[in-house]
Amino acid sequence: MVKKMALLFSVLLFIGSLFFFAYPEKKEEQPAETLTAGALAGQVKEASRLYKRLAKTLEADQVKLCFEGEELACDREQMIFYLPVDMDLEEWEAGTFSNVDDSIEILPMKDYTLLDKQETVAQGLQIPFLAWNREGGTCRKMYVVFTGLPVVKMETTADLDIDTVFAGAVSFYEACGQEDWVLTSVFEAHERGQTTRAYPKKGYRVNLMDVTSTGISRKNKQSVLGMRKSDSWIFYAIYSDGTKVRDKFNTELWAGIGAEDTPYNAYFGTKMKYVELVVNGEYRGLYGIFEPVDSMQLEISDQEYLYKRTYGRELLAENMDSVAPSEYLTVLGMELKGRNGQGNGEDWKCFRTFVEMCQSDDETFRAEAEKLLNMDNVADIWLYLQMMYAEDNIYKNMFFAFKKESDGYRMYLVPWDTDLTWGNTYVNDGEQLYVQWSPEHAQDYLKWPFLDRLLKLDVGNIREKVAARWQKLRQDELSDENLKNMLDDCIHEVQDSGAFTRDAARWPDSRHDADYDGMKQFMKERTEFLD
Repeated sequence: MVKKMALLFSVLLFIGSLFFFAYPEKKEEQPAETLTAGALAGQVKEASRLYKRLAKTLEADQVKLCFEGEELACDREQMIFYLPVDMDLEEWEAGTFSNVDDSIEILPMKDYTLLDKQETVAQGLQIPFLAWNREGGTCRKMYVVFTGLPVVKMETTADLDIDTVFAGAVSFYEACGQEDWVLTSVFEAHERGQTTRAYPKKGYRVNLMDVTSTGISRKNKQSVLGMRKSDSWIFYAIYSDGTKVRDKFNTELWAGIGAEDTPYNAYFGTKMKYVELVVNGEYRGLYGIFEPVDSMQLEISDQEYLYKRTYGRELLAENMDSVAPSEYLTVLGMELKGRNGQGNGEDWKCFRTFVEMCQSDDETFRAEAEKLLNMDNVADIWLYLQMMYAEDNIYKNMFFAFKKESDGYRMYLVPWDTDLTWGNTYVNDGEQLYVQWSPEHAQDYLKWPFLDRLLKLDVGNIREKVAARWQKLRQDELSDENLKNMLDDCIHEVQDSGAFTRDAARWPDSRHDADYDGMKQFMKERTEFLD
């Protein structure tokens, strides 16, 4: 581990010495300048003339395509460069293609302005371009794919098929018609996930860094793709979900149900943006970038606590007595967040209060639950998980936030990792990617002992609260029309961007069934059942 950390630091220092980054404030967005149809006819004619007479011997590594001065991500084996565009804008964004080395000139070999932009993006058409060297009399053909999603380019000395900890430089590309559309930073990263680590397509936690000229390494908090300002980001590989929309749809769903339905000026959830990832000149496919659920997100102070339920284990106070806190992840399936792994018994007192409450008799349980829980949050989380039939989130994939209020600590539940939902359930079979389609659950009650007990005892009038909350949500956030529109927006992003097809070609052993009809039918039956 010491050697790995020393290597990481040396790589960060080396990369940091190559860059001096300025991060201007985001300007108010201006309408993108666009091209008129046929605008490239002259350049295409010149490219055709040059291609016929020049030697086709220009080396591939000399071609580093730029758009408006920003070097683009490239799959070097296929010589395909990726340029993100606004796929909802019908016109083509204006801008100049060039090469990092200006001794090489760039010309389009096809006037793509004559093509339907949205069809070109959705179909992932590869538009040929010519790179040519005037002095050497050489040229080569390359291709540009216009994608409807942001692109992330990572450069590292690591081999991601072997190394689980690595560092390098990362660039985030938004739609090229925007101002300040590229953000670049040094980073360090490591593989993440539990079951997903077995998949060939890996997930990562990426920490943005800044290395000063004196060699000091520090956090580099940036707003990535319009999300919060942070130095830490989750790269989710979206491997086993054949629709590629469940987690994105569910984060949007929770945003309307419970993420902001708290007494605090904080977001009790996460947000996600789709991207396409290119690492060391290799296309790696469709990813989701998440904001972490952490102390920053929930505004957890030094006197407050955040725990994550990572594994499904029985929560018993006697188990907490039998082992040290450092073993709680194995024994309880719980981990303490935001204490840099240095938590002690004092840091687990709040969570122990919850565990003991769950083990108590009904009278004690009722009294303690009313003091500990925020019943609005409990109603929201129960409806959310019940609606999706999220059985994988009952015993794990949940954050427990303890906020200090005037009358003591109050516990809030925050969901995480909701891919096994809307008919997808867990199966212990690696060949099926641990997922099976179970549409019969659309009309099954999702058992959750903790919440079932609250409902049975009607703690804090939770039955009435849940019923009233459901009726209200069904009139707005969870109306049939709104649910359909939200899901269609997610489908639009992965399908009409061309990314779904590219990801399927890159990872043929991953799931890409695109069973949106099945998901919609499950949703219809589920909401009717809950009504």
